[in-house]
Amino acid sequence: MRRIAAFLIATAALSAPAMAQIAVGATVKDTTGGTVGTVTASEGGNVTVDTGKNKVAIPETSFAQTPEGPLLGMTKDQLDSAVETAAAENKAKLMAALVPGADVRGTAGVVIGKVEKVDGELVTLTSEAGSANVPVSGLALQPDGLHFGMTAEEFTAAVEAAKAATSGQ
Repeated sequence: MRRIAAFLIATAALSAPAMAQIAVGATVKDTTGGTVGTVTASEGGNVTVDTGKNKVAIPETSFAQTPEGPLLGMTKDQLDSAVETAAAENKAKLMAALVPGADVRGTAGVVIGKVEKVDGELVTLTSEAGSANVPVSGLALQPDGLHFGMTAEEFTAAVEAAKAATSGQ
């Protein structure tokens, strides 16, 4: 039984293509030979490619290794377009979620406040400590709702500091 298991493991290892680590600084080419961009990082199973317009994290498994370096099945223009389309879709989803009364969670996942109003690129968040304007770009839409990059304690301290600064003027 052990010999069969060892044989199956060895066979699987031989049939699985070995993926060489993609080196930082490598030039990524497309299937037509055009340059897609340069690898700026490779970790955690993702490779970051700088197209000159966008920096994109792409799964290592999306690349083929050739003697000339990593190969991607998208051109630079296709990759840039996909990134920009995804960013626009994510922004639209975020803006749709920014409705008065929506909970906003902090970095620890705890609700730090609620959306009071949205005015262009600023969102007024209200908590027990008071209200604060935060940039839309500081918010993220995650599966459990809106998130802001502070803990509840940090948000409360920032609101209280802002109140103290405005009352001292």
